Amino acid sequence: MFDTQVIILDPENEYEMVTKAVGGNYISFSTTSPHKINPFQIARPKESTEDEMGYKYLFLMSLLKIMIGQMDPIEEATMNRALVLTYRSKGITEDPSTHVLEPPRMEDLYRSLIGMEEEVSKVLSARLERFVMGSIKGVFDQQSNIDIDAPVTVFTLRDMADEIRPIVMFTILDVVWTQVRKDLRKRMLVVDEAWYLMRYEDSAKILQGFVKRARKYYLGVTVISQNVDDFLASPYGKAIITNSALKLLLKQSSAAINQITEVFFLSQGEKQLLLSAGVGEGIFFAGMNHVAIKIISSADEHALATSKPAEILERQKQQPIQ
Repeated sequence: MFDTQVIILDPENEYEMVTKAVGGNYISFSTTSPHKINPFQIARPKESTEDEMGYKYLFLMSLLKIMIGQMDPIEEATMNRALVLTYRSKGITEDPSTHVLEPPRMEDLYRSLIGMEEEVSKVLSARLERFVMGSIKGVFDQQSNIDIDAPVTVFTLRDMADEIRPIVMFTILDVVWTQVRKDLRKRMLVVDEAWYLMRYEDSAKILQGFVKRARKYYLGVTVISQNVDDFLASPYGKAIITNSALKLLLKQSSAAINQITEVFFLSQGEKQLLLSAGVGEGIFFAGMNHVAIKIISSADEHALATSKPAEILERQKQQPIQ
């Protein structure tokens, strides 16, 4: 309605009906999906004035730590050298004129590690192998073929294993960040189930970076999380809350309420409201103002947005057979 391009990360397939209702682009990720993102893709020279190779090396190191686990200093140094070798094998260097060449793929990094013939590189290649040779092959080892220029683009990750979801979410964030920096326009990024990213320091850090830097690029960021403990356990999660202009708290469990009370400086009355709140009831924060709120949807809005299994089954029964 306000000419804002909306991009949504949807781990649980909850935005499908809404997206289709507004004619949006619905992108599903799985090992067999035709949609691919190559994390080695870099911005074209005319699309950015920043140090794209420096940024890309930092991003890939963070991504690899999520994929294969933390690395000690020797392993980090070896992986950094392997990344440089991988890009140079494709003719890509710090020179922006080389960034128009086809980027390497995850399999190219794997082969670079093997080719280094060092004990450390062999161990790293073994840890990376399942992403290019095993059951996960096909997710991270193809060239990018997605388009996020539609008015609404939703990335759904329901068909991905839990251990893969934060990796794909992290990779999608990189694609979005590249897009918003090269093409300035009004956008909104919605990250649902953000606690997936909070479990890893590197992905939590980049999400916090989004929230802090987004305004400079005409980007609004909405972060949604149901798993409060994982979100608030991270210092980056708390920083995201601090940097958020608007906040909405819905019904909370008694196990999490004390931590939430401390972080949001709730009064005793607000604490009790959140413990006893019904569906759609909660507290809305705008600056220093707190107000009780009840969200009421129309029948059509409810039908599009409901995630209750019984209602979804009933809706499917009512749909005509093609």
